[in-house]
Amino acid sequence: MGESRERGAAANGPMRHTPKIVLWFGVLVLVGAAVGAGAILAHSSSSSGSSASSSAEVATNNGSSGTAIDLPVPRHFLHLPLTNQHGQRVDLASWSGKTVLLVPFLTLCSDICPLTTGNLVQLQRSLRADRAASRVQIVELTVDPHRDLPTRLAAYARLTSASWQLVTETPTDLAALAKFFGFTYEKVPEDKPPSIDWWTGKPLTYDIDHSDNYFVIDPAGNERVVQDAAPDFRGYLNPRIHHFLSGLGRRHLRYPPQPDWTPRDALRALGLVLNRSLPVNLSG
Repeated sequence: MGESRERGAAANGPMRHTPKIVLWFGVLVLVGAAVGAGAILAHSSSSSGSSASSSAEVATNNGSSGTAIDLPVPRHFLHLPLTNQHGQRVDLASWSGKTVLLVPFLTLCSDICPLTTGNLVQLQRSLRADRAASRVQIVELTVDPHRDLPTRLAAYARLTSASWQLVTETPTDLAALAKFFGFTYEKVPEDKPPSIDWWTGKPLTYDIDHSDNYFVIDPAGNERVVQDAAPDFRGYLNPRIHHFLSGLGRRHLRYPPQPDWTPRDALRALGLVLNRSLPVNLSG
């Protein structure tokens, strides 16, 4: 994996869950009420496995909402079987007609994933307050299907207040989805001493390195935004999850790796697809 660049300080070496690098070139200006007047678009080539004839970086003043593309998701990928935290069989086509925010993660991540989920909690509150939640489906997709069974996903949802879909899949289908959407994951040895499972209280035997991403799929099944950045989270974490964070995770809670994204950035990305502005409102 690559090295991260932290706000105000250089990283001390390779980090886990490192965002992929996006090469930027050129600048455009996007004018439209959907993303607010004056939003900036920069031509880019994305490191995502998805590609399009043209793409643009949906930028904000302090972060990035991701790279705007327009690429149909093949029907095969929309119908790959998933199982959610309730033990129900679902697939991406289950939410046809909604805008889907697809977010790779794992419940036993001690660094970035709890912060990603924390941002999603704030995002969901804003969507509910703006009465847009019925038009958006958040889906956290595990990159650790051997351990993230529905019962563990349900336990993680309770700890983090995740009210959306947390899904698992077969290793073969995970590999297929990763190849199409362009995210990475790799099984690696656990640190020494190993982290202690927040659910079972037992030492962990391995970890999963993975890239930090989210993907926005429009109601017609087209991939519209690719994000390759780490979350900038400012908020409450359940004490059990906070205690589970590694030293690097606690550092990233204070100083997010760069580039980063906030709930405002994700709302801007969703607004691009919904063709409307989605204000931040965390009181809902």
